[in-house]
Amino acid sequence: MEKRESYLQYGREIIYEPGSVIYKCGSSVSKNAILYIVAGLVKIEVGLNNGSKFPLYLQPDNVFGIVEPLSECKRLTNAFSMEKSLLYVWDTEDFYLASSISWELTYISITGLTRFLRILNAEFGEKLGLIKERAI
Repeated sequence: MEKRESYLQYGREIIYEPGSVIYKCGSSVSKNAILYIVAGLVKIEVGLNNGSKFPLYLQPDNVFGIVEPLSECKRLTNAFSMEKSLLYVWDTEDFYLASSISWELTYISITGLTRFLRILNAEFGEKLGLIKERAI
């Protein structure tokens, strides 16, 4: 068995087959609240106001699904496994425990959140700029 990173503790591994739904927008946060990609490819779909979906593809060493448990709300996005994917999952309390004793997990989580927000900001900022240009 291959050695896992030291910050992958207090949770468990789950394998998702290609095309599997990891979670859907509007669903309640489950015991698999926060996820880390060990291997595979995950697509996050962000719903836009016009009904279209903005895709974001995540590869290994990314944490996702973290916003909703921290803000105590239902899922804001869809998440799908695009290929056979090995994910490490935590419930909220176990994630707090793992991240409190592992600066690496905290760093990966913050980096992932800021990357996600930069992408969304660029996407929505560009669209907002186009809307303002058309209004002038």
